Amino acid sequence: MSGRKPPRPKLTLADRARELQRLAALGSNRRRAAGITVALLDSARTTAGARQLLGQRQLPAEVRTAVLQLLYELATSTGDETL
Repeated sequence: MSGRKPPRPKLTLADRARELQRLAALGSNRRRAAGITVALLDSARTTAGARQLLGQRQLPAEVRTAVLQLLYELATSTGDETL
């Protein structure tokens, strides 16, 4: 055994992003970012893939930054190795 953790399913990350969206204040960048993150993680296989898809979207800079931060938070909180 290599001692590495098995990869977490992306659904777990998308579900966590959905929960963060639900908890964020209405109209906040955090809420927008969480919703976008959900869509990216539903489409991509990894957080790296989600970041790549994000690069193909036109978003306000503050929302893009919030999405990247949220992807980082989700990845690091679960030990995702695809940063």
